[in-house]
Amino acid sequence: MSIQNCLARLVQANRISQKAADDALALHEGIQGRLYPSMGPASADAAGALEAARVMMQAAQERKLMAAKQAIRQSEIANRMELHPKGKSTGLMSALVRDNWEGGAATKDAINIESHAESVTKKLLGIMNGTMDKYRSTMAGLRQDTESIWNVVDEIYGVDSGDADAKAAAQAFSATAKYAVDRVKREGKPLSVLEDWRLPQSWDAKQVKNIGERTFINDLMREYEGGNLKVMDKAGHGEAPKAAVPGIIANAFNDITIGKGQGSGAGGFSNQLRVFRFENPDTYKRLMQKYGVGSGGLFNTMMGHVQAMAKEIAFVEVLGPNYEGTFNKLIQAARDDFAQKGNVGKLVDWTTMNNPVSVQRTFDALSGRLGVAQSDLVAGIGGGMRNLQTAARLGSATISALPGDSMTAILASNYNNVPAAAVLSRLVTDLTTNRQGAEELARQLNLTAATVLDTAIGTKRFDDEVIGQGVTGRLADGLMRVTGINTWTEGLKRAFSMEFMGMIARQTENKFEDLDPVFRGFLDRYGFNAGDWDKLRVSPHIEAEGAKFFDVNGVEDQRLADRLMSAIIDERHFAVVEPDARIRGKMALGMQRGTILGEAVRSATQFKSFPMTYMMTHLMRAMTQGSMSNRAYRTTQLLLTMTMAGAATMQAQSLIAGRDPNDMSKPNFWLESFIRGGGGGMLGDFVNSSVTRGGDGITQYLTGPGPGEVISATGDVAQWIAGKKDVNGKTFAQHIKAWTPGSSLWYTKAATDRLIFDNIQAMIDPNYRQSFNRYERRMKKEFGQTFWWAPGDGLPQRPPNLRNTVRK
Repeated sequence: MSIQNCLARLVQANRISQKAADDALALHEGIQGRLYPSMGPASADAAGALEAARVMMQAAQERKLMAAKQAIRQSEIANRMELHPKGKSTGLMSALVRDNWEGGAATKDAINIESHAESVTKKLLGIMNGTMDKYRSTMAGLRQDTESIWNVVDEIYGVDSGDADAKAAAQAFSATAKYAVDRVKREGKPLSVLEDWRLPQSWDAKQVKNIGERTFINDLMREYEGGNLKVMDKAGHGEAPKAAVPGIIANAFNDITIGKGQGSGAGGFSNQLRVFRFENPDTYKRLMQKYGVGSGGLFNTMMGHVQAMAKEIAFVEVLGPNYEGTFNKLIQAARDDFAQKGNVGKLVDWTTMNNPVSVQRTFDALSGRLGVAQSDLVAGIGGGMRNLQTAARLGSATISALPGDSMTAILASNYNNVPAAAVLSRLVTDLTTNRQGAEELARQLNLTAATVLDTAIGTKRFDDEVIGQGVTGRLADGLMRVTGINTWTEGLKRAFSMEFMGMIARQTENKFEDLDPVFRGFLDRYGFNAGDWDKLRVSPHIEAEGAKFFDVNGVEDQRLADRLMSAIIDERHFAVVEPDARIRGKMALGMQRGTILGEAVRSATQFKSFPMTYMMTHLMRAMTQGSMSNRAYRTTQLLLTMTMAGAATMQAQSLIAGRDPNDMSKPNFWLESFIRGGGGGMLGDFVNSSVTRGGDGITQYLTGPGPGEVISATGDVAQWIAGKKDVNGKTFAQHIKAWTPGSSLWYTKAATDRLIFDNIQAMIDPNYRQSFNRYERRMKKEFGQTFWWAPGDGLPQRPPNLRNTVRK
């Protein structure tokens, strides 16, 4: 009996569905085509039928596992939504990002996708154990080993390159990919048996489109006919028949050039574009260098793949293998619940960003949907403008971050009974004398710094997304690195997390009922009970540097370990304040990247994410947690602490701009310190830039720094053409400075102001000396400040006058 007749009888007897029969037949024909004519038709038919039966049985088992895991995760989140005291929208939001209402005690679980994704990323980086560090870019991105990294490809394919570093990196990357695949499959993610996850396939849409369809098809057909490339038939679950190969390659061209498969979920295990199997490393190199990562982008692609796999694992382990379907069902329940709330309840949800609209935007930002460009041209123009503004205006971000982060780290440490002095001491030691030792310990504790991913981590704190690629992206990335903000940010994250691990290790000596009340409060906030603690406290510790640290890798219950790491990362978000997916979705207003409106919104909200993040973390915690007296105390503590940070920021920014410190005895100084310390403190470059004290400041605030500067410059030129205004040297210098990368770099700011931009003004403005004098008089009158390096001076005439900092 033929397999067609057999399948027809099974359908007729209601043993299988017609779709299952069609899938089995397609699978059989695909396998038979691969076997014939290497064996006779009858043998090929029989072998194909057996293989088809095996694969179909495996697929059936995977579908059962997927359905079971899906039901479990959906039930967990639905239960969390039902139990959350602030409603279903807040409960669903708490599964995506940190719960700003901190309702874990009621819901018994507080794990969220964003923090969990970071935790898994660090786990995968720990498995790699630093073997890829050799290939990272150094010297602010100016230097990178882009040649020998291709030896890693040889080693992954089993070809001896003679490169010991590449061999170690290949083994570690392969082990990491295997761990990730096994982990996501255990959670019911259906991965085709035909998938090859040894290396990421990164087809660049723009590159493929520019080379053209004819050349693309010809190149791949040449590799296919040469036996260097296999083309898979996803519908048939096997290697494609030869006659179908040109059509599959043509379809792949269309999928790649329209961006299909991007922005739909996390994408780390996307089957969409994996129809090609490279039979040897040389084929992979040829095609990826021409159509994918180019000659120098393999490191970023491999590390990006690690990050994408981690995010996919997080989505699957929180929302289930069909996480988009789960979310779509649950968001509707959140909408129904929100509709039944009164006006006060709706207002609270909108204010705290826990309404269904914010939940949807957060999911879109987290899954990557908002980051898929509808138009590369529009996205390139908008992104390039923002990159240049980042490079020009955030050069002194580190000066603002040091006092601000120190204060938020102290607040976060005190809230969790972690010794703040130990956190800051570890930070200083790790950044100076113990950098190598700190990194080795961090790997053991799953705290590897995310900077190994080679992205401008520091920029995420000030913008709506990580700096893009391209010339302007690399320029902004390099300049942000030389400011030191990345090193500082990752160092403080690691120091806080390590000391937190040390605190947990110390607490494991106590039973749940005997725990320190503050630490018990941490466990309660994130839904850990006595049984959970008993499982955690028996985990072995890691001893290093004369201290003990809790080893999350030793926890037998993987889910419990994941919940703990997610909770620690949530608390670290208070120590180092940076926007999450909730804020990024808000900053984009749910608009797609690469649309005119989407780019306009992103430009208008550039540099505005930090104040909102500050309100959703420290301010909300202070005003909503505990008794009314406790709230009043913590709110007062917060405002006073951040005012001190604002004062330190103001004085430091004055010094690097060539001015003497402000007079601290004047009330206006403390008023401005209060304003800067509470929302705008980290944006010192923008607040202190030359245009913000004039009329253009409001325009720039509303439209964003890039569009605002374009509007300002266009208006000045228009008035000059109309004869209504002279474009003097000062105005011209300000417009140039607003777009000059590195113009605000903190350790060269005074020199670039005096030696470059003052000279530009002097070349154009014949009355430049009077202009400089007027500026000095205004600063003296309005702010009581004098200059240690005055405008127009080639060299400073004296050292800074520091008496104002100690005046009583």
